[in-house]
Amino acid sequence: MEEKSDLSPLDGKPYRKDEGKKLVLVKMALLAAILFLVHTFFCQTLNSHNYSGEVELFKCQEFESVFGASAENISNIIFNEKLQNETMTKLANAVRVPTEIYDTFPNPQDEAEYAGWQPFIKLHKQLAKDFPLVWSKCKIEHVNHYALLITWEGSNNDLKPALFAAHQDVVPVDRKTWGSWKHEPFGGEWDGQFLWGRGSFDDKNMLIGILQAFEYIIQNEPDFNPERSLLLASGFDEEASGVYGARYLSDVLVERYGHDGIYSIIDEGVVGIKEVEGVLIAAPGTGEKGFINLVFDIRTPGGHSSVPPDHTSIGVAASIIHDIEGEKFPAQFTPENPVTQYYQCIAQYSETMENDVKIDFLKAMDDEKANKRVLDYLFEHGGKKTEYLFRSTQAFDIINGGIKANALPESVSFLLNSRVSIESNVNKTLEKFSESSCNVAKEYGLGCILDGEVILESTNKGTVYMDVQRTLEPAPVSPNNEVWREFAGSIKGFYESVVFPKKFGDEQKSLVVAPSIMTANTDTCHYWRSSKNIYRYQPGFAMDDTLSTIHSVNEHVDAETVMHVVGFIYNYIHLVNKL
Repeated sequence: MEEKSDLSPLDGKPYRKDEGKKLVLVKMALLAAILFLVHTFFCQTLNSHNYSGEVELFKCQEFESVFGASAENISNIIFNEKLQNETMTKLANAVRVPTEIYDTFPNPQDEAEYAGWQPFIKLHKQLAKDFPLVWSKCKIEHVNHYALLITWEGSNNDLKPALFAAHQDVVPVDRKTWGSWKHEPFGGEWDGQFLWGRGSFDDKNMLIGILQAFEYIIQNEPDFNPERSLLLASGFDEEASGVYGARYLSDVLVERYGHDGIYSIIDEGVVGIKEVEGVLIAAPGTGEKGFINLVFDIRTPGGHSSVPPDHTSIGVAASIIHDIEGEKFPAQFTPENPVTQYYQCIAQYSETMENDVKIDFLKAMDDEKANKRVLDYLFEHGGKKTEYLFRSTQAFDIINGGIKANALPESVSFLLNSRVSIESNVNKTLEKFSESSCNVAKEYGLGCILDGEVILESTNKGTVYMDVQRTLEPAPVSPNNEVWREFAGSIKGFYESVVFPKKFGDEQKSLVVAPSIMTANTDTCHYWRSSKNIYRYQPGFAMDDTLSTIHSVNEHVDAETVMHVVGFIYNYIHLVNKL
């Protein structure tokens, strides 16, 4: 008996049921093959260095290499042994001047003769000696006594000046650590590879590098007359927030050139070139975190320690510190933060990152779970330094309390320093601190007052006072405009065409340029009125051994980094003067 037949959905011809089963298996195999091909294509696209704009998997911006000077001229600077020795000698001279800055120094406007300011006079004399052509060719001004504003006047007043910034001051060297230094902290010793001493990296290498670029052009290119004015603004208290140096310089700049009157500002910042997940990447800081210093003062009745309350003021302080430290700010991977683009670029170009991680980066802005996995991945691989790019921080840095072993402490004070994330603001951050502190105060029956505002009335048990000492909102993120594209392109051209061929030989290397942020603050926080185009960037190759010594024992810098500063500034000066 003939079996019943049906119509095939593929060709309309009759087929037997066993043939139908075979057809289903064929279709399933075909579908699996198609899915495999799609997956392979997708993964290849993710990994491809020839990224097509038609398949916008990530938001990594590409830049064309741009030059102000020829590659040959730049090479003649950065690979010039005679110039290198000359530059390192000048840096050593600057390091030997101990321009330490403490938070307690008075305003030079009121006490210009204060002993702590005297090393800056010596440094200015040394700079004038080491850069005689700059001091004779350019206008040298002293702002609030010890800040330097150096102006190389351009011929076209319609062009906004380009400004370079670097600070003269250094963090103090703890005298207890002097014996741990390989070389004397202010000896400025140059061993042929590294120059050792406080300020050698932060930030006198930038100061000397910029001045050397100016000096080199004046000496070797007598026909060069800039159309765009070139400025060097050098503060003297950046390590104490720049309130006496950069803030006063800012007022002069705004008065002279107006709001948004500066073309671009280049200051110290994120260190040059790093290799991350097999990707060589440069990450100028186009933003900075905000800043809060919050001082606590817990006042309670005194008395003999033999009859203590359940919680002394020190115990209350411990509870507040414990509660605040116990709750981190949320981590956020958002488009508002420039460093998000930095890591998306790494994901786009990396050939070592797993494809499922790349896909998480792709979906992170639309998928909450993918977003969390991205943050977990970044924190696992990058540690605290990476984690704190994505969240606000809190650190208790100073504490004082009690005067005698048998006396109850009547006052305990401590300072909380916070760095505010790009997505947040000062008020939101203070709300968290005050809420935690007042909850503890309420639990122990104390009053709570923030900047004179009574949140909980004072009681006979005491009061928690919070005083906002200093705040700074997160910096405006520099826009993605022609000035940014020009700056990023100058980094790409400098390294791909000049540095990489010498460093890597015939092995062709490409450079990705992406924005990032500074977790700390620079003098640029005082220059927001002068320009939207602020770039915090340190030329050179990032070396963990060097970076770990900043503000610490054995600070040092290598000659290659210093000469990259000279060559990069030289090229950028010529670039911004090409009309």
